[in-house]
Parts: sequence; C-alpha cells; structure tokens
Amino acid sequence: MSDGIKMQHERANRLHGDSTEGLWDYHYTRDPLIRYLRDRRLHRALTELDNRGRLDVATQSVLLVCAGVGGEGTFLANQGFVDVTVSDLSEKALGLCRRFDKRLKTRFLNAEQMSEIEDGGYDVVLVQDGLHHLPRPISGFTEMLRVASNAVVVIEPHTGLVARAIGKTWEIDGEAVNYVFRWNRNILEQATRSYLLRNDAEVISCRFFDHNLVVNRLVSKLRLPRRLQLLAARCVYRLLDLVAPMGNMMVGIVLKPSGPSPQRLVGH
Repeated sequence: MSDGIKMQHERANRLHGDSTEGLWDYHYTRDPLIRYLRDRRLHRALTELDNRGRLDVATQSVLLVCAGVGGEGTFLANQGFVDVTVSDLSEKALGLCRRFDKRLKTRFLNAEQMSEIEDGGYDVVLVQDGLHHLPRPISGFTEMLRVASNAVVVIEPHTGLVARAIGKTWEIDGEAVNYVFRWNRNILEQATRSYLLRNDAEVISCRFFDHNLVVNRLVSKLRLPRRLQLLAARCVYRLLDLVAPMGNMMVGIVLKPSGPSPQRLVGH
C-alpha cells in the first residue's frame, strides 16, 4: 500500500469510525429536498445510459468505487438494481453500509489496483466524488475501465474557470493530503483511448453546475413548506442550466464496445 493510499485509508477509517445515530442520515433520508439535491447527478447518469440502451436494472451488476457508507448503492437499489456492490478502502465505512442497507453487497478494494476482480467482472462501474481522493486518479479510472464490461460512469469535479476561482486545490485532513484532480472531456477521452486502444468506445461528457450544500442552505432559509423549497431548488438549477457549459461538475460515461478489439489504427 503506497503512502498516499495508506493516508487515505487511515483518514477514511477515522472519518467513518463515528457511528453516531443520524450522522449519515443524508444518504438515506426520504426528505424530498435532500433526495433531489443528493440524487440529481445520479439520475442524470442513469438517463444517459437509458437513452443509449445501456441500462437494464433487472440484470446488470454494478460496482460502486470509493463508495463509503453506500448512499449511492441505496439509490441504485431503490431504482430497481438487484446486484449492487459497494467498495471502499475503509472497513469501517463498509461496516456501516452493511448495517444501513441489507440489500447491498460490500467489498474492500483499493480502487487503484482491483486485481482481485477479473476483466469485465461487473456490467457497470460507477464512482461519485471518489477518484479525486486517490493519489493516482487516472489509475483508478483505468481500473474501472478494465473491470467494467458495459459502461463506466464517472461523476467528478470539472476543471475550468469557476473551479479555479472558487474550488479547492488541496484538501488536508491531519496527515492526509489530497490534490483535487478535476476532469474534462479531453482527459476522459485520452485516458479511455490510451487504455482501451479502441476508437469505437463511446465517450460522453455532460457538464453542469452542482452546489447541493449551498442550494440547500439557500432554499432552507425560505419560510415556505418543504415542497415549495424543493420547487425553489429546482428553479435555481434551471437557471444554472443556462450556463451549464461553465459548470463545476461532470458526468462522464464510457460505453465499452462488445466483441474483440479491432485492428489498431495506423497514424500517418
């Protein structure tokens, strides 16, 4: 285990060592406003897969990478997925996951080196806000490409002017130091092509704004019923959609082609 991975492992276990009741409720709450703010990125990803005929909740196996206590796993199970595995580098996080949602499988994995999983071992491999915690995010991404047979979904911060102006570059928690790696379509596509050596993998990049904590604080101050606060949050994001090309977040999807690799292209 590298020094960077070891620090993240220790940090994750320290973070998830607190099992205080209510501390992790935002992952599982039925509050419509919190659910909307928390799940909108995941809904976007599933919609993109569905629009391309790559979504089958009844038969597909899903591996979630860097998935902590399993909030994304519960979301997918609620959408109808019957084979969902939550993986993380923290044994304590996985223990909480098993306690919170019995429908989910768990697996202790180093996302940068998932050697215990065979090539194409899962239909869909998904990460949300996890790769940028890794010392080597591209290694984590290419491992996702390797173990996915159908699609890879990456929901991560997007690079750009807004991110550079107001986003963090470094996250420091005790001895754990993390560089916040931000993605864009070019990085996603180059990492995909260089690893798969195929030109027929479809790379999709959807950029948009997502500030769920800020929007939640903003609309929760309104002295309105919860359903009207939810409506206000939706309106905020509809306005932000007008400037989506400048957004701070990205849903990146790679649809892997089926069949053997074609002959490599020859450059001229």
